[in-house]
Amino acid sequence: MNIITPFKQNIINKCKCWSSLVFVLALLGCNSMPSAIEKLHVEKTLIINATAQQVWAFAGKWTGIDNLAPTAITHISSNGNEVGSFRMINLKGGGVIEEEMVNKSATSYSYIIKKSPLPVSNYKSTIGVKDLGDGTSEFSWKSSFMADGVSDADAIKIITELYEGGLEVLKNKYPYKK
Repeated sequence: MNIITPFKQNIINKCKCWSSLVFVLALLGCNSMPSAIEKLHVEKTLIINATAQQVWAFAGKWTGIDNLAPTAITHISSNGNEVGSFRMINLKGGGVIEEEMVNKSATSYSYIIKKSPLPVSNYKSTIGVKDLGDGTSEFSWKSSFMADGVSDADAIKIITELYEGGLEVLKNKYPYKK
């Protein structure tokens, strides 16, 4: 009987050590891959010398996203203009982006990409205009996403260039604050 007790205790101690080791390795593994679990973010804003209503009439239509990216989009189709609506964006040079509207207010909407040739996944974006009360407004285009098949820096660069192109369109249409 005395021989079994120390043997049993030895096995229990070894199991505790292995359990601790597995726990520590799991923690180290999670901390060594932040880009695999943390979303990337891009946000671009512009103060425009126009009312929010004017800017939203131009930039805020669900099927009018081509106003912000006229050099990249050939055609847009949609099954509606409410939360749950889908839009298909045909890109110049080929490719289609499928998006779904997931939130909407009077001067903003949020959408997710369901399918896209862009090197991102888990993409969610919001386009909005805020009235600043003095005849000016703030346009914003922001998103969170994960890089897919490219580095985080490359994914951020691609989305940033897309948003900056939209801001350039607005700068050419409306006076803006620098």
